[in-house]
Amino acid sequence: MPAITEAVESLETLLHDLQPDEVELVASTLKRLQKGVASSPEDALIEALAGRTYSREEKIQLELESLFRYFERRRQLLEGALTAAQVAKLLGTSRQTPHDRMKSQTLLGVLDRGAYRFPVIQFDPEAPDGVIDGLPEVLKVLEVSDLAKLSWLVRPNPILDGLTPVQALKKGLKERVIAEARGVGIL
Repeated sequence: MPAITEAVESLETLLHDLQPDEVELVASTLKRLQKGVASSPEDALIEALAGRTYSREEKIQLELESLFRYFERRRQLLEGALTAAQVAKLLGTSRQTPHDRMKSQTLLGVLDRGAYRFPVIQFDPEAPDGVIDGLPEVLKVLEVSDLAKLSWLVRPNPILDGLTPVQALKKGLKERVIAEARGVGIL
């Protein structure tokens, strides 16, 4: 049980920086864990996939490790992201314009510690509006969270010949990227 105690203490240090939706995610996960054993179909699926069953303590540890990986990935994705003021300066607009463009899905912003952050991967100094050609269309068809959009945009995609969607857009493969984006989030 010391490993669980250590994991919980580490999680507590992360909680103070979380957004309300992230706190809800952590809380719902912990409530689910507190209830104990998963339903039989869930246990059967885990056993079929992993080839073994897991104790309650192991399940808790795995859930906590998954949460840590999620937050680490989030930090990596937002590393170097710009504030609204920085985007406004970059594009030569008012400070409100990045927020307006985010709402109209022509810019990608991710809420981080109470403020929106704008990933630099979307900007193109050669584009007329300062954003990679085709990105607004892609953002509009992606029906997932803003963080999931960012993750998808920077992950190499075998359908796009191993390019990330951002790289494919920069190479002019807009229609292929849009077609692929339409399938994101559909099971």
